[in-house]
Amino acid sequence: MLQEQLAKKALNFVSIPDDYQLLVEDFSNEQAKFMWSADDLAKGIEVSLDQNGKLLDLTRPPSNTGTLVTPQQQQALAENFLMEQYEEAMDYLTLSTVIENEDETTFLYEQVVGGYPLASYYTKITVSKYGETIDFSYDGYTETPPKFPIQLADKEAILQHLHTANWTLTMKYLVSDYYSVPQSGLYPIYESPIVYQSFNAENGHPSFEHKQEEPESFIPFPKVSAFEKRTTIEEIIGVSDSMIKLREFELDENTLVIVWREKDWRAPAEKTMENFLLERMEHTVKAKIDKHSRKLKEFMWFKERTGELDLSFEACRDIACAVIATYFEEYVPYLQLQIEKNAFNEANRAFFTFPLHVAPDLQIEGERFYIGINKTTGFVDILWSPRMDLALLQSYEAQTIQPLKDVMPALKEIDTFLQWSRQYDENKNDEVLQYKLGHAQTKQQIVGIDAITGQLIVSKL
Repeated sequence: MLQEQLAKKALNFVSIPDDYQLLVEDFSNEQAKFMWSADDLAKGIEVSLDQNGKLLDLTRPPSNTGTLVTPQQQQALAENFLMEQYEEAMDYLTLSTVIENEDETTFLYEQVVGGYPLASYYTKITVSKYGETIDFSYDGYTETPPKFPIQLADKEAILQHLHTANWTLTMKYLVSDYYSVPQSGLYPIYESPIVYQSFNAENGHPSFEHKQEEPESFIPFPKVSAFEKRTTIEEIIGVSDSMIKLREFELDENTLVIVWREKDWRAPAEKTMENFLLERMEHTVKAKIDKHSRKLKEFMWFKERTGELDLSFEACRDIACAVIATYFEEYVPYLQLQIEKNAFNEANRAFFTFPLHVAPDLQIEGERFYIGINKTTGFVDILWSPRMDLALLQSYEAQTIQPLKDVMPALKEIDTFLQWSRQYDENKNDEVLQYKLGHAQTKQQIVGIDAITGQLIVSKL
């Protein structure tokens, strides 16, 4: 279709309120994408069509009033909507999952081969409690599905890999909403890359080879002098008087996000998706702030800043250390500096990692300060801080850790599960049947073994 026809076709699926503006009108990658919104992007309207005007994606906010429909009616409406767009789709797709919420129900349709859904073909339809299709995503189907293997590998042989794999002790900060732990906190865990491995269902061979990484090296946090403390968030980040606040919003119940940019920045005229992303990001600085304490958590400059300096790697490191000593001094007793190769990236930035430790030889995985210093300005261009509350770290009391051999019985709770996975290479995009490891009862992804209780920990996501 012509671009004008596609734009008209998109309006057949949505009604645009008077206070909404067209933000994206993009014709690329053999698709047409349209996006409208008022000030709140969370209530935006999106429509994507293929080059023939067939609907690929749809998102729109639900109405506030109407006649309530039952879940059974919602399913009928979802399938009627799908068949209106792709009449033959239901000959190939099977309803696999129903997710009921108070205001809406989501139906997931997949193409099943041998009792297992293919990874490449997935359709999602969400119907509001008033019977409106408010979310639609279509990934098609194949008329030539892969063949189910005649013979499968012995899964017991695969499970034996768990006992011969390399298990190492680490410390993790786990949130109870996301992991099977009684409460959010620090947990010593035995973990292994084997739990993320997949195995070819026909021959049992692992899908990837895990390479032993070089052990990380650390030194104590260097002794540096703190800077004179600046009083405002803008001063700490380097926001100048020539910049304005673009937006401020709540990311979650504890975090605010603020974005600034130069006053004289001009948005590109064409409403392409690329230009929309530029309008949101280019030449900005974005900060996350603790909603309650108003302390800075992290920030990043999406603008290249240049100066006349030519600082050494060591000088940049000292600046990074001084920033922590100035604004996050309470973390210093728990920090070490990870030894890195002396190098700058193409934007003249050097990066430094300061992991949190509960003991000199026990790092908290993923919890660290990460700071990027620009050698031409001496400015901080990137700063990320730990997620966990410092009070939790300060109150942590070490407990007796069981030897690995004493917690290995937890591996009996792990089983193998068949699934189709998409395999990519230069010439083909095939579906291959694989064994994946998971909790025997729930199929949830394994995280590791609690080194104190010996219980298996899994992901709830």
